[in-house]
Amino acid sequence: MADTLASATGLLAAEANAEMEWFAMGYWLIGLSLGVSALGALVGLACVVHGRRSARFRPVWLGAAAISIGGVGIWLATAVPLLGVAVPGTVLRYDAATLGVSLAVIVIAVFAGLVIVGRELRLPRLVAGGLVMGLGAGLMQYLQVSSVDVQGSVELTVWLLVVATVIAVIVATGCLWVFQSMQVLAARIGTIVLFAAGVAGVYYTGVAALGFTLDDAAESPAGMQLFDFVFPMFVLGSLALALPITAVLVAPDRRELATVDPALRPVLEPAR
Repeated sequence: MADTLASATGLLAAEANAEMEWFAMGYWLIGLSLGVSALGALVGLACVVHGRRSARFRPVWLGAAAISIGGVGIWLATAVPLLGVAVPGTVLRYDAATLGVSLAVIVIAVFAGLVIVGRELRLPRLVAGGLVMGLGAGLMQYLQVSSVDVQGSVELTVWLLVVATVIAVIVATGCLWVFQSMQVLAARIGTIVLFAAGVAGVYYTGVAALGFTLDDAAESPAGMQLFDFVFPMFVLGSLALALPITAVLVAPDRRELATVDPALRPVLEPAR
């Protein structure tokens, strides 16, 4: 009898549900995440505005917007706070391929959504574009959390992932509607604030779906540390924003030059 109790006790000790720490690196990650999300949205929406005014370079502008909004404003903004997630008693490892796919999914989804929405506000196109972007964000969040591995097992609460996807669809549709229907500065600022808050809501709801059962007898988790993947993406994301920011700043000068009388435009002569 004693041996049976000892064996059962040892089994319970070896396999136990673990509590997840959300902010193991500190609460400053919340502010950084919101800032990254807002910056990505700001640059991306500026690219969308210029995409409306250009027929020839519209795909280029929308591509830049997709990278800024999807790659930086959504993916990077959800990967940054994920750095603070920890489980006492084990290390977390992540599958790099799954994380890479999640990044590609959201960039493609945002690009497709922007193409569907078009230049003018039309309800069917707005709903379709918001749905595509929201579903893409939900799939991205699922891929992010499913890439986690621990010494034991990882469980996902499906209904929370569904809720995260619903939030993403609502936020995407709402942001697109506000951005297209209201041209005043306050509305643009409101769009960015709504976007950043919505991305945070999607992230925290999705991560809440994670559950962990630790097993001392299980193999060590495979994969890489999240920091080793996110930090290079953070650097690349910062560099990726530099090009559209420069293009946005230069583009107004080109439009102003186009309105000047050709006779008054400066003539550039080759150096002799």
